[in-house]
Amino acid sequence: MLMFDPSERMTVEDAIKHDFFHDLHCEEDEPTTQPVDAFDFDFEKYDLTIEETKNEIYEEIALYHSSKAQKKYIKNRKDHPDGMLHVKYDRLTAFVDKHKSKRKPAKKKSKKFSSTKLKI
Repeated sequence: MLMFDPSERMTVEDAIKHDFFHDLHCEEDEPTTQPVDAFDFDFEKYDLTIEETKNEIYEEIALYHSSKAQKKYIKNRKDHPDGMLHVKYDRLTAFVDKHKSKRKPAKKKSKKFSSTKLKI
């Protein structure tokens, strides 16, 4: 059940059905949902200033009180599915460009391990 490599881990749904959790499993009380979009966690990519963070918190609160803010959020989410902070704050654009050019394709990790004995 516990695997270091995320691609080898079982899903939450499979883990809940595992024999270990048999006594805790109650299908009616276990809602499932879709993963959260990258758009909603765009702020984790950058070191925002205090003022920028305050602005983001204000806009998040506005989503619960303003239909105009909700419409703007939906439009931005469609236009920028990976997030739009780099559009909103010009100084972040250089950060995005710099990291896009440095990306390399992920290499498949070997699962072979060699054991070595230490001489004392």
